[in-house]
Amino acid sequence: MNNSDLAQHCRYYPDGFEQNAVAYFYEKKWLALNGDYPLKEYSECGLDSFSSSDGVPKTLKAILLNRFLVSNGYYAHTIEMFKLWYENYYLRSNINI
Repeated sequence: MNNSDLAQHCRYYPDGFEQNAVAYFYEKKWLALNGDYPLKEYSECGLDSFSSSDGVPKTLKAILLNRFLVSNGYYAHTIEMFKLWYENYYLRSNINI
């Protein structure tokens, strides 16, 4: 996929900096990586089938998860916190979708 195809999956980049600068930054980073991000950590956290029908590529979810874990700690309850954040905050935005 090229960057314009990948950008269709972004909720905050390029127009949502004011609404969520953190998500904007990580979506921009994901695009800079051409949508390529390792899935090992995402899989190890048991998230392979998490929110699989939302249209967000696993590689984008993986970078969001990694940054969430770095910010909040690598604890068992942090995975559940990520799921809540993702479903109730990240997915609720309709900035670019």
